[in-house]
Amino acid sequence: MFHKRAVRKASGLIMAALLSSVALTGCAVGDGPGEDRLSEEPVTIRLTWWGGDKRQQLTQQAVELFEKKHPNIDVKLEFSDWTGYWDRLATMAAGGNSPDVMQMDQLYLASYADRGALLDLEESRYFKKESFDPEILKTGRSGGTLYAAPNSVTAAGVLVNTTILDRLGLELPDTTSWNWDEYSAFSRKVSEESGGKVSGSYPMGGQAALELYARQHGEAIFGEDGGVAVTPETVEGLWGEGASLMKADKSISPSAVADSTALPLEQSPLATGKVAMSVAYSSQLPAYAAASGGDTFAVVNLPSDQAEPFQFIKPGMYWSISSQSQHPAESALLINFLVADPGAAKILGVERGIPAVQTVRQQIAPDLAEDDRTVLTYLEWLEDGKVAGSPAVIPNGASTVEQTLVRYNQEVVFGRMGAHEAATGFVDEMTDMVESAR
Repeated sequence: MFHKRAVRKASGLIMAALLSSVALTGCAVGDGPGEDRLSEEPVTIRLTWWGGDKRQQLTQQAVELFEKKHPNIDVKLEFSDWTGYWDRLATMAAGGNSPDVMQMDQLYLASYADRGALLDLEESRYFKKESFDPEILKTGRSGGTLYAAPNSVTAAGVLVNTTILDRLGLELPDTTSWNWDEYSAFSRKVSEESGGKVSGSYPMGGQAALELYARQHGEAIFGEDGGVAVTPETVEGLWGEGASLMKADKSISPSAVADSTALPLEQSPLATGKVAMSVAYSSQLPAYAAASGGDTFAVVNLPSDQAEPFQFIKPGMYWSISSQSQHPAESALLINFLVADPGAAKILGVERGIPAVQTVRQQIAPDLAEDDRTVLTYLEWLEDGKVAGSPAVIPNGASTVEQTLVRYNQEVVFGRMGAHEAATGFVDEMTDMVESAR
């Protein structure tokens, strides 16, 4: 369930993706990068990101500290909301006027990388890739080339409103090893004990749930070759789990599921206490807790019928350098500072999520709020033997994978399509989109 900070984030994805694709396709991204050396003269570089007022304020404070440490570097700040960001970035890239350092998302990394808009960070003498765990750094690669430095990390899991469970006198099963039958049985128990006022869980149908379910069955949504790798049978299997939950858990209807996809996170069933469990990224836990009015949330692993690890850690967002930058050395210094400098860490905290760099995590851990500490504990638990490597980067053309999944899943929920027909439609449509973008 990726309610609308993920699906509102996604509300402009189709248009932004189309604009980005149109603007970037076949475009000349400008002159090549400048010389990889630090200038002794005053230098101005541009930094751009998406986000709200708090992110703007904290980033500005961090950049001011960077400028004090590097008095000859002046950093011009540019920022906007999610949709406006990608529209502007595509326009600037097409016009040969990209910012030097840009916040990048996994949805668009391959798109910008494939069209030569990003700098290979391993060609920089100043970018400190040793700050990162190699597996985390791998998530910034597209086609084997390092185009992005992970700024933060997150992982999918089941968010659980433990306040609801306490009120019902229920305890979670052993979530370190639970299977799909146990998950379904517990979900049904929540519904029964609440008298149908609370649904045990929200049906699984989005990208994160599918990626993990596919990995449990030896597959992945996308392959290392950049193509669609998941089979219709696996997609159908995930939707079958969701359908069985809805049949057993009569407190949530198909119309309620459909309506909830258009709601902001604050009004989603999980935030408003209408469901007790839902798949989401761990980084969303503090937002759900705040929206609930003070309920306590846990994050646990997805159920599985196998013992082998299937989880993955993904970047919350990245920093990339434009291939047009005339000051790649200074740009690399800025990225190093934002992801790993102790002073920057003290200012930025977890506003962009749990830091990707381990030393920074250790530094800020003692001062984390309870919800953020819960997220960090979950990530560290996964990293201790529960991770089965990173999935392939989302290929160019596939940035609408979440909305496409939701659309076909709703066809199944309302009975307009059979599960196999819808799953086949999803795989075929995504394959066409990826191949068309090549």
